[in-house]
Amino acid sequence: MKTLFRITLFAICLSTIYTTGCTRVGAGEAGIKVSMAGNDRGVLNTPAQTGWVFFNPIFSSVTVYPTTVHNFKWTASPSEGSPGNDSITFTNVDGMSINVDVSINVRVQADKIPQFYVKYKSKDLNTFADSFLRNTTRECLNEVGGKTDIDHIMGDKAAFIKDAEKCISKVMEPDGVLVGDLSIIGSPRPPDAVVTAINMKIQANQISMQKEMELKQVTADANKQFAQAEGEAKAAVAKATGEAQANKIKAASITPVILESKRLDIQNAWLYRWNGSVPQTVVMSGGKSDPMVMLPNYSK
Repeated sequence: MKTLFRITLFAICLSTIYTTGCTRVGAGEAGIKVSMAGNDRGVLNTPAQTGWVFFNPIFSSVTVYPTTVHNFKWTASPSEGSPGNDSITFTNVDGMSINVDVSINVRVQADKIPQFYVKYKSKDLNTFADSFLRNTTRECLNEVGGKTDIDHIMGDKAAFIKDAEKCISKVMEPDGVLVGDLSIIGSPRPPDAVVTAINMKIQANQISMQKEMELKQVTADANKQFAQAEGEAKAAVAKATGEAQANKIKAASITPVILESKRLDIQNAWLYRWNGSVPQTVVMSGGKSDPMVMLPNYSK
């Protein structure tokens, strides 16, 4: 009897071990429990949160997804992303094939993980990103690029990237996948002929800007010289006008009385300096034909 009891107990323990499974849902994760038999077959609508989750491995399974932000890169270089060439090629409005390296951040909402699993059937985020997310990103780059010229892809591409990110979000967000920080790593790679044309255009623009700056400098120098000459001319006119007005005032102030007074002042000054000597010869007015008068010298 005891032997039978022990065999039965052992069978129950063995059955419990093989029919009970458990897994741990860590911080920053959420899990889904999938029932594969019975009336409740399918994914349970309530995600499994942090902690231990028990299940019957024969009739159900648990899949755990991270709910933190993950970054994915698809590049041509084996040193970034996967070892292979995962870069994305799309066409722009002019039909040019442009190859780019892409980076994007992804986060799965915990409350929508059941819906995410039903839609994509991916058991890990990497598989989902390298298939569904990459394909959606390529389709959106093609959609937005088909409306964008090469200048707004090679140069100021902020609007192009923003519109592409909105396109990806519109597809992914209803299923609980939040995307952000879409970026093009490095420079886009258009055909070589386009690169040459763009470089020539940039060089031509730089030369044009240099010539424009030189023209502005020459114009500024000419304006400076003109202003200086105009200022000097105005100064000369002002000086001449002042002198003319001064002379006019002086001329108006001269009267016969003043002239007579000046003449007497000159005569007095001459007499003051006279030593009493008189000239020996006096030439009368009229030139050489006038007679010469010899005067005696009284100073001796």
